[in-house]
Amino acid sequence: MTGRTDRPLPLLAGLIGWPVAQSKSQKIHEFWLKRLGIDGHYVRLPVRPGEVARAFQGMLALGFTGIQATMPHKRDCFELVDRHTPAARALGAVNTVIVEDDGSLTGENTDLPGFIEPLAGLNLAGERVTVLGAGGAAAAVIAGLVSLGARDIAVVNRTPEGTARLLGDLAETLTDCRVEALGWDQAQQAADASVLVANASSLGMAGFPPLTLRVDSLRSDAIVYDIITHPHETPLLREASARGLRTHDGLEMLVGQAREAFRRFYGAEPPKDGDADLRGLLIQ
Repeated sequence: MTGRTDRPLPLLAGLIGWPVAQSKSQKIHEFWLKRLGIDGHYVRLPVRPGEVARAFQGMLALGFTGIQATMPHKRDCFELVDRHTPAARALGAVNTVIVEDDGSLTGENTDLPGFIEPLAGLNLAGERVTVLGAGGAAAAVIAGLVSLGARDIAVVNRTPEGTARLLGDLAETLTDCRVEALGWDQAQQAADASVLVANASSLGMAGFPPLTLRVDSLRSDAIVYDIITHPHETPLLREASARGLRTHDGLEMLVGQAREAFRRFYGAEPPKDGDADLRGLLIQ
């Protein structure tokens, strides 16, 4: 299988971030490329803050079909692309940039479908949920929860300014929602009252401060979702699992959002029949 036929081979795509060495996205895309026999590559590209515009120039010169972005570049990507998909516009953040045939750039956000993929069938109508963090990933998490019926949402963040900016970006999505903007001193109380707690912050990631949230007082039917991928089993998830709570990790979201990007970059459908092997590769 050759994938896209409208671009010279090999088909190139990648990920920009700072840092980026910890990302598992390369393993996911390369796994699917090999499985489908596509002549293509996906590379990790460390790009310093403030250097995204220059990175875009290099991407175009090298013939990339597109790039993905991790922190702290999602908002910069939003500002630098030529157009936005409805999802990217609604979230105010871009995590996937598609190079069109005419060289223009389309900003997409695949985090939302990636986040809700493992929650398929869940109905959050009438339930309270708590989201920790207020960055670009938090926007996708909140929009995803709203799409599952959530209308009572607590957003916990270190700075009121960051939360205000996030909620401003999501104003249209949150029109019929009750949203509480809380500080970290109120995180435990909000989480204890919620049927789903999602960590969309960097707390708990390797090299970052720990996330101090107890699971012993969470609801017995609570779902704990930590989108961090390094480590894939955070202390929060380990403790929640030990208590018997339903948990979802960042690898599930990562694979889900990668599927959307892969289709656009390589013009092929990522196979699901190898998901168990893929997860085994990612947790090594």
